[in-house]
Amino acid sequence: MAFEVQTRDPRLQSDNPDPTRMKQGSLVSFIPVSASLAMSPNTWIVEMPEQKTRSHPYPRRVSPYRTASLNRDAFTRDSTASAGPVPLRNHDYPVFEDIRTILSVLKASGLMPIYEQVSNYEVGPPTKTNEFYSFFVRGAVHALTIFNVYSLFTPISAQLFYSYRETDNVNQWIELLLCILTYTLTVFVCARNTKSMLRIMNEILQLDEEIRRQFGANLNQDFGFSVKFLVGIAACQTYIIVLKIYAVQGVITPTSYILLAFYAIQNGLTATYIVFASALLRIVYIRFHFINELLTRYTYGQQNKRKGGGGRRAHGNNNINPNAAIMEHFPEDSLFIYRMHNKLLRIYKGINDCCNLILVSFLGYSFYTVTTNCYNLFVQITAKGMVSPNILQWCFAWLCLHFSLLALLSRSCGLTTKEANATSQILARVYAKCREYQNIIDKFLTKSIKQEVQFTAYGFFAIDNSTLFKIFSAVTTYLVILIQFKQLEDSKTDDSVPKQT
Repeated sequence: MAFEVQTRDPRLQSDNPDPTRMKQGSLVSFIPVSASLAMSPNTWIVEMPEQKTRSHPYPRRVSPYRTASLNRDAFTRDSTASAGPVPLRNHDYPVFEDIRTILSVLKASGLMPIYEQVSNYEVGPPTKTNEFYSFFVRGAVHALTIFNVYSLFTPISAQLFYSYRETDNVNQWIELLLCILTYTLTVFVCARNTKSMLRIMNEILQLDEEIRRQFGANLNQDFGFSVKFLVGIAACQTYIIVLKIYAVQGVITPTSYILLAFYAIQNGLTATYIVFASALLRIVYIRFHFINELLTRYTYGQQNKRKGGGGRRAHGNNNINPNAAIMEHFPEDSLFIYRMHNKLLRIYKGINDCCNLILVSFLGYSFYTVTTNCYNLFVQITAKGMVSPNILQWCFAWLCLHFSLLALLSRSCGLTTKEANATSQILARVYAKCREYQNIIDKFLTKSIKQEVQFTAYGFFAIDNSTLFKIFSAVTTYLVILIQFKQLEDSKTDDSVPKQT
């Protein structure tokens, strides 16, 4: 839920107001906009009471990460930020330069538009040539999908999915159909949400531009995990296909090779998009964390202010408490923080809207794959004959791939949701310690109580740190059901043997 900030101070009517010109120590009151104005219901007008301008204004604040004991690889600080805006250098291109590898893979596969870089803080729509390329790739993908579905219902693919038990054979077919469905749905959703994804990227870039102009901070992070996951996905898919080829008896037909290759591509690109969604959530998490650190500075400032008061009485009135100056910046910083928080919530919801159908399909496919592979491991371990090393390696490769993706997605969603909800908690601490600015905080806390921040799978269930545990519980339940079907099938086979003799 976004709200606009307007002011009745004529010095702040421009699109990019200079925060150093705001009157320090002024009380900011939020007044609801009347229904006659064409604005959103969450729009507020900010009144700036008239006061005398200070003869010695405080310099522009710097990023709180300059002194906080945080991960300095995630936040870099420009030493000249306090002197004003710094010209952007080529190597300062933020955010998406860190995940350019995974973006290149998605753009080459047609899942992401090949956007044009308008400036360092803006991307534009793809050209006609790039748009035609994406359309052609998606068309080829759908043609191969139709061919593979047709091949599954013909005897051509029988050599790839043959098994000794009927239950196992059905499980393999369902797993393959879920893979095809997940990837096809991913392609459709990505094609439909092209404009939405570009809008999300531009909103993140504009937000970074505001932060750089306001605090001189580059909120970049080394997203090396995305490259590691790409390498791991490629290695797992290659290893799985090699194991499958060695397990097939006889000469493999060209149709089977096409089916196997496209099966690996489908799994790999679906997993890559999950890594990309996790990287976007990590980007949003860093920006939520930034504004929370800004607010945390004021909570500690009030504690130090009380401790410093005794020192002034002990040493005389000539000592000036610097924390009082810090709190004078709270009104204007609160406006920036509220605006930034609402933009981040809009971005957070936009990512959820673009990915929710893909997440539902992927989580269903991943759940079924984990269940069937755990079942195959149980069958191999409890078998009376020799254990097949090929099947064991196949199962372990699938389990490692899906468990790592589920853990990454759950952690990214959980961290971002927790950080988004932590803002109101930090503001509540400021509210309790500073009565002078309680009227500023009231409106934000009232709005935060009425809205629930969650990252969901199309509204069916929330995705957070507990999702992995819930999947484990469900896998255990369905694994027991599959084992019971296997025992029933074995008992029928044993009963029919004496009759034949």
